[in-house]
Amino acid sequence: MVLLALWQRNGYWDFSDGVYAETAREVLRGASLYRGVAAAQPPPVYLLGALLLAIHDGLAAIRTGLALVQLATAGLVAVAVLRLSGERWLALAAGLATPLLPIALHEHAQLIPETLAAPLLMAGALWCARRERAVLGGVALALAASCKLAFIVPALAVVALAADRRRAAAGLVGAGVLFGLVAMLGYGSSLWTETVSAQFALGAAPAHYVAGLIAQAAWSELPLVAGVLAFGAVYVRGRRIDGPQAALSRTLLAAALGGLLLALTLFKHGSYISVLIVAEPPLLALACVGALGLWRHAGLGGQIGVSAFAALLAAQSLSLLVSPADPALARRPGARSGLAELSSPAAVSRAVATARRCPAGVAYSGPPYLAFLADRRMPGAQPDIFMLRYSSTDVAFERSAAVDQPRCPR
Repeated sequence: MVLLALWQRNGYWDFSDGVYAETAREVLRGASLYRGVAAAQPPPVYLLGALLLAIHDGLAAIRTGLALVQLATAGLVAVAVLRLSGERWLALAAGLATPLLPIALHEHAQLIPETLAAPLLMAGALWCARRERAVLGGVALALAASCKLAFIVPALAVVALAADRRRAAAGLVGAGVLFGLVAMLGYGSSLWTETVSAQFALGAAPAHYVAGLIAQAAWSELPLVAGVLAFGAVYVRGRRIDGPQAALSRTLLAAALGGLLLALTLFKHGSYISVLIVAEPPLLALACVGALGLWRHAGLGGQIGVSAFAALLAAQSLSLLVSPADPALARRPGARSGLAELSSPAAVSRAVATARRCPAGVAYSGPPYLAFLADRRMPGAQPDIFMLRYSSTDVAFERSAAVDQPRCPR
């Protein structure tokens, strides 16, 4: 994680990360979520951001806190692999590989709902595989869905294949109702308006754009999906896993397939393949065990297949590490862009220096991420400029931003 932080520095990777970080700062300074400031997701991502900024108001706190969350995800992947395979070296390798997967690497330590939900869904899958912990698993899944409502899809999938569906469902429904009531008491009907109505008001994304995203997602997840297919071929058909291991393989498969189904949300305007971050940990756990089985039981052909897909995955990640601005192998074949850094650390530092030279009190009109780094106020104190621009539900917020003149830079 330290090495990844040195690699990433203050580079600009994800528009949403800047929106959530700047919104969290507004919350820390007294803004009211959903009433005073536009917010497209449920409270946890903003509240965690505000908590980290209360410790230290700067990028370091955000990145350190989210790196620890990713470390937890890696640890849970290692636990899952150890329980399925019994091989400590494979569990360690899987844990080390978790933050290096292409999409996870692109979104490293970003303040987005997917980063928070990934370990919760993994914990839910691990606990729901055991009857005595199924209730806890349901609670973890409810917490994941409270980070982003779309995550109810993998959560329901895990509950459907839990070792004790009744207990898991009780935990999911009970915790979900409790979280919902607390949120509604705290934020009122504006919570529903912003997280549901405003999202639907965005409309559908262009078909060619969605097709490109799905193709990129397929390329990024191809090695993992191949590993999961190997898991099915070697262990499920060969019946080499039973008892607790079989239960865990079912809940992990449910989490992975439910996470992959989130690709359907790409048809909504403003969505991105970062939503698949929650699918990668269970996919990796199953793929590692499947690759081991294929290597041991499928002869030379299986070993060649494992080597080829492992090499492809490593090449994608190395491409992103070595050339963040132009990761040729991490991009899907034939694409001109994809999974690239939006702006290098040097370019970000120059832009932040320019923003800080703006007159005091004047609203900053650049990207929210740069506003966060420069500690400049967005127009109308509204960081989510995407929702203001495209959602008809956020007209009042858009007007408050529009009248905030002059701006710098123009």
